Amino acid sequence: MLGKQRWNIWPRRRRIPLRCHDAGAARWVTAPRRRDDIVCPVLTVSTFNIWFDAYFADERYRALADLLAAHPADVMVFQEVTDRALDVLLAQPWIRRDYAAAAVTGRRVGNYGMLLLSRIPLSQVTYTRLPTAAHRGFLTAVLISGGTETVLCSVHLDSGKRNSALRARQFREIDAEFAHADDVVLLGDFNMRDDENSRITAPWCDVWPALRAPEPGFTEDTSINHMRFDATGKERFVRFDRVLVKGEQWRPDSVELIGTEPISPAHPRVFPSDHFGLRCVLVRNTG
Repeated sequence: MLGKQRWNIWPRRRRIPLRCHDAGAARWVTAPRRRDDIVCPVLTVSTFNIWFDAYFADERYRALADLLAAHPADVMVFQEVTDRALDVLLAQPWIRRDYAAAAVTGRRVGNYGMLLLSRIPLSQVTYTRLPTAAHRGFLTAVLISGGTETVLCSVHLDSGKRNSALRARQFREIDAEFAHADDVVLLGDFNMRDDENSRITAPWCDVWPALRAPEPGFTEDTSINHMRFDATGKERFVRFDRVLVKGEQWRPDSVELIGTEPISPAHPRVFPSDHFGLRCVLVRNTG
């Protein structure tokens, strides 16, 4: 079974197998090792915190899969991936056909599992634990394009106002991890509020404000996502989920919110998640 790694024997960093679906064997198997130098003029990435809660879980996961199938990204990352969410997503025929997968789920990460799906060749997939109160870490892979490595990294930082200092420490550790990497795409649920934006400085580019300011880009917005309001009874307007880019290889071209509609007319207050996702298009600089 993909994922469900044993946390208690893990070092801080662990290699995670990248798997592909073998239709003949009807199971996920270890993907062949590849370090292809592909020509990738455009790279699309998406991130989605898919909410671990059991509330309409299967219906939400299937709606999410349908949403992503309509506009699939080259690389898709997910946070709060439970074993059940992993099963539903990896059962999708289009994912089995087109994508390789790497996942960390199971008892030791609780509700905070992570999944990476890629339809372009990746290598060196690792999971690194962060100092955390809630099983947080980052999942990393490497893309080689035009003779240059790009690090792709999915993150999930601790939540809550009281954990602001912990998030600052987590982000410093991630920043230091990639200090010597020329090109990095860092995306996921940062759980940062507006008063934490100043922590994101050059050489990082926060794509949403770079391309779409002054639009707020809220990824939790209870004026739209009634399910989020119903879950807590509180209004919330925050841009927790982000795409950051570092380096000269990729130029952000567009970014949009995804998952902003209810899952069906029959369930107008049920959304794919309590978060909205992000889909971002990056164009390779050729100069």
